Amino acid sequence: MNFKKLALAAAVAVAPMSALALEPMQDDALSSVTGQDGISIGLNLNATLNVGIEDTDGFAGNTGEGMILIENMGLSTGNGDLNLVIDSASSGSGGGVLQVSIQADELTVDTGDLYVGQGTDGTDVVPGDGSAVAAGIAKVGTELTAVQASAFSDPILESVSITLNDLELSLQLGSEASNLFAISTTSVLSIEIGTLADGSDNLTLNDAAGGGALSVDQLALNNLDVDGITGQVTTSGLVINTNGALTGVEVAAMGVQLGTADSIGNVYVTGLDLSNTAITIAGH
Repeated sequence: MNFKKLALAAAVAVAPMSALALEPMQDDALSSVTGQDGISIGLNLNATLNVGIEDTDGFAGNTGEGMILIENMGLSTGNGDLNLVIDSASSGSGGGVLQVSIQADELTVDTGDLYVGQGTDGTDVVPGDGSAVAAGIAKVGTELTAVQASAFSDPILESVSITLNDLELSLQLGSEASNLFAISTTSVLSIEIGTLADGSDNLTLNDAAGGGALSVDQLALNNLDVDGITGQVTTSGLVINTNGALTGVEVAAMGVQLGTADSIGNVYVTGLDLSNTAITIAGH
């Protein structure tokens, strides 16, 4: 749950950063380009992509290279736009801050089907010729084809569709920002994965060894107040602090089924408090 949300925030932040990352920009500089202070960008998105995350050394007992594969991840704004408002400011000390305000009436994320396949060792065949880069990129497609043609063609986790309504976020970056990013929003988010009315399993976790699956007709996450979440890149990795956010989260898993046996019913979680939680993400 948290990973998807953070991944979404990171993906949205990358678009403006890619154009502005190399040097600080002040509002007067922006004004000379656009005729007004700050920059506004409207994105009508309907994007899909495949992702490969390569582990070049495996783990104990399984030392071969592996690759996490995500097929058909998607990001869509429906009939509206994802609106980015970019501003910069400076202080007397000479530092600066870049603020990116994000608004969307509707944003739908398809997580994509999750597989695992074989990877490469990540080293150049000829140092400096880029062959490892080309091999790694090509490997994503060939491994997706190979896995889907194998006896384990079912994804580990089938794609789910997550829709966020009335999204309002504000990210601050730069030397004058107290964190790498800080999320501020006036909206409390709700996430619904699937609908009960469509009569299908909308979240499925397959067990290749056992031959069965854990499935849920609908998963709902309510009262997601992300206001105040911050992130810093430290020497230990990316540290996400929830601070006072994510109190009183509600979860509803409807139509939970284990294998092909009858459903065990619905599962509800209330009063989930994830405030003052630190999440560290790093390699190993």
